Amino acid sequence: MKTVRFSQVVAKCGHPESHLLLTDPKQDHALQSALKAKRVMTLMQASVGTKSDWGEPGFHPGTHRQYLIFPKSLAAYASKAVIGIKYELLNETEAPRPRPKAPPPPKKAPIRAKPPKAIKPPPPVEKEPTPPEPPPRKVKDQAPEITSLKRQVKRAMQALEKGKQVAAFSLLQKILDA
Repeated sequence: MKTVRFSQVVAKCGHPESHLLLTDPKQDHALQSALKAKRVMTLMQASVGTKSDWGEPGFHPGTHRQYLIFPKSLAAYASKAVIGIKYELLNETEAPRPRPKAPPPPKKAPIRAKPPKAIKPPPPVEKEPTPPEPPPRKVKDQAPEITSLKRQVKRAMQALEKGKQVAAFSLLQKILDA
């Protein structure tokens, strides 16, 4: 496999940005669009020993890998190994710093409205005296038929309170039939 220096790739294709895989690569839209444009390079990083890091254009999943996305296509380097990785050539973008909040605008003095004109209440309306209510009639004054009717209605109401609707209905029917 032929080799090419990382600095030559950066000179032709621009400064790459490191891409962190947080989801499945098939679900990562930024990575998928870069893959279609052939702008992805995989850096193989040795976890043990003194072997230096090297890269290969394209996406090669595995452990101890770092993915770079270049601004231009890497198609010219498709079959070459990239050596001499210089991490200082990466175009690391800093996280945007939070902007300080603008101070609130000065409060304006409240506009004072003219007090409303005094509205005089209407003169009180005199009520006509109501005739006194007649005193309630005593139970003794009622006819015996009315008192028995009231007793039967009370029994029907008690049956309803106990949840006996059929019994209450039959009592009310007896009252009407009598």
